Amino acid sequence: MRLHSIQGKLFPETPFYFSKSLNFVDMFVPAGGEQTVTGFSFTKAVYLENRTLAFKLKGEGTVSEPVLSCILYSYEEISEEIKSALLDRIRFFLSLDDDLKPFYALGSKDPEFAPVLDQLYGLHQVKFLTPFEAAAWAVLSQRISMKVAHKIKSKLTEAVGNSVQIEGIEYRTFPSARQIKNLGAENLASIIKNERKSDYLIAVAEAFDGVDENFLRKGSIKDVKEWLMNIRGIGEWSANLELIRGLGRMEELSEHDKTLFNCFGRFYGPEATEDQFKRIADGYGNFKGYWAYYLRTACLIIKII
Repeated sequence: MRLHSIQGKLFPETPFYFSKSLNFVDMFVPAGGEQTVTGFSFTKAVYLENRTLAFKLKGEGTVSEPVLSCILYSYEEISEEIKSALLDRIRFFLSLDDDLKPFYALGSKDPEFAPVLDQLYGLHQVKFLTPFEAAAWAVLSQRISMKVAHKIKSKLTEAVGNSVQIEGIEYRTFPSARQIKNLGAENLASIIKNERKSDYLIAVAEAFDGVDENFLRKGSIKDVKEWLMNIRGIGEWSANLELIRGLGRMEELSEHDKTLFNCFGRFYGPEATEDQFKRIADGYGNFKGYWAYYLRTACLIIKII
């Protein structure tokens, strides 16, 4: 089957250091093995607009003048509409439009956090590729280790996802909400071997299949969180994971994230208190989610979470 491709360029908000994004992808367990990272390039597939697409990105330019060259792939001709949708997905996935300068101004005045900023300077949040994938991961990873959850996710991708071959390598897409919904709970349970998670995942798929992503990205965070919490299987922790890691909504943090609090103690001292955590997080205002993301990433680098 012939593979169509078109080329283009993306211009991230500065500062942007693509190598830091690639380093994060290499550490990110939920997406392990789902893409290829080679040098300064990155290749991944996505199911979007009811078709299988893929993209290859290569970093060019500098941190202060960044450029990403991109090649878009499809077995069907790539219309302007599809091109626009895929480029939007890439920009959102890599948070290319996030202006981190106000966040850095705040962080530079925080002596415990300043070394983290220096280490991760130019890192824009790498989200889950789609909001539904983030919500699905929240369900799949409840009460089990990330490694076990990743194995379940991989089985689901292999069984339901589509594939595209680029330069001799097969890339599979994580299923869309509609693909999961149409599968049904019984068939889903036969794949992931967990009836409770299957029921929850079907409920999440039904909700995400019918929602406007623009509402999730730009609606009031109160309304979006309320919508999420009304989905069977989505609680406080899962909703906050979706808000930050699926939607880039950095205005709010979970008050019950023990892993993040432990990471906070690594940089702010073992005697750090929950009140101190809340006070410092609140000081970052609408960037508190970025503060948490940088803390988590720094802890991943030194392998303490």
